[in-house]
Amino acid sequence: MGKIDKAKEYINMLKVYMGIVIALLISDVSGTAKLFNAGNVGVTFWLGIVSVVVLAYLFMRLAKYTHRKIDELEDIES
Repeated sequence: MGKIDKAKEYINMLKVYMGIVIALLISDVSGTAKLFNAGNVGVTFWLGIVSVVVLAYLFMRLAKYTHRKIDELEDIES
């Protein structure tokens, strides 16, 4: 497997991880909103808020890292 193929596989795996984080983020936001609408603003609600923030931060870091790796592909090809 060439260097370029290995880099592309790595980027594809990062995309898979980003998809998982997005799915977790969507389900966490909907669960937290459901708790808020029910008026159940307890420990579970606040844990949901914290996990939304953590997942959003994780997604942003993964996206930035993926873009950096994509930019590095140009260096490998030339």
